[in-house]
Amino acid sequence: MNWVELPRGKYSVRAGDAKISNCQIECQVSYRDIISHTPEGQWAKIAPLRVLSFDIECAGRPGIFPEASIDPVIQIANVVTTYGTTTPYGADHRLE
Repeated sequence: MNWVELPRGKYSVRAGDAKISNCQIECQVSYRDIISHTPEGQWAKIAPLRVLSFDIECAGRPGIFPEASIDPVIQIANVVTTYGTTTPYGADHRLE
């Protein structure tokens, strides 16, 4: 796996009903126009992946192992971080 580049003017961005996936940004480009970078130097770095971690609990009935289809499932917490950082997203960050 490595970074790829779509040269300006060689791709079109799909929007609205033209999109065929759930991706935030969807482009159409010929495979001949894609520039594949060798994973060296700046191109050897990992993408800034966002990680969502969450904790859920199931409010079970006394003495019975909880079942998600019957017992209420509650979310205790969640946090979003960027891979490789130690500071989670907070009020001073905006998810796009």
